[in-house]
Amino acid sequence: MKESLKKYLEYLDSDEEFTFRVRMEAEWDDQAYQEFIRLIMSVIDDYKDSLLVPIPVVLFFTTGLNQLVGMVTNPVFFATASKAYEDLVRGRVAELEALQKKFFSGDLFMRS
Repeated sequence: MKESLKKYLEYLDSDEEFTFRVRMEAEWDDQAYQEFIRLIMSVIDDYKDSLLVPIPVVLFFTTGLNQLVGMVTNPVFFATASKAYEDLVRGRVAELEALQKKFFSGDLFMRS
């Protein structure tokens, strides 16, 4: 197991895991989001030359991402939010959906 996957698995087990925090706090922390994306992309980069994709990464892109998007696109999530906050979250959702498309197409695993 590569170090990036170990770190990602430790992160998934922690209370700092982004999706868990969004669910528990009903709040988008953009720094936490960026750290989460950095971790998952690190795993993807480390496994690009492999014939496998770690199951936790597959689970995020097949189910976890949809759950996260469902939580943050619910109108209740923005009930007391500013327009700037809503724009930030909606922009990040668009990023996540684009990443998901790249995951399903295989483009995420192509070497640059």
